[in-house]
Amino acid sequence: MNELDVALARQLELQEELHALLKRETQELADVHVDAMAEINTLKNDLSLRIADHGSILKKAIQEVAVREGLSPSATLGDVNAKLSKNGNRDITRLYAELNVTADRIKELLSLNYEIASRFAASLSNSLDLIARIINQNSTYGASGSYQQRASGALLINREA
Repeated sequence: MNELDVALARQLELQEELHALLKRETQELADVHVDAMAEINTLKNDLSLRIADHGSILKKAIQEVAVREGLSPSATLGDVNAKLSKNGNRDITRLYAELNVTADRIKELLSLNYEIASRFAASLSNSLDLIARIINQNSTYGASGSYQQRASGALLINREA
């Protein structure tokens, strides 16, 4: 059990680190600190690699406990937790509950950050469309001296494309 306790505790630490990073991302998105997003994305990539590396350790610990408890090696953490809680193991049950709460908080922040980023992108797109329409208007005077507007050939070009 000790290996599983340690693996779950480490997983919880990683999830809490991700939650803190996502909270920071939420604040930076809300404050429109675009420069900070590159740093946050780098930190998220590094953290996701550490989570992936730890995933194999956690999976192995779950499989070992599952087999020891008479469950299938493909048993989930929920299955192992149910079996261990019947046997009176409170540490795994506590860690399992904390992992689920943290995972739910992460999902909420991911959804919020996605919504903020989507709205920001839509707002930026609308602003660029308005600027393009203004640039593409060519004001001239007609033969009778009246004011005429006609489209010109100016375009905004995305250099990243």
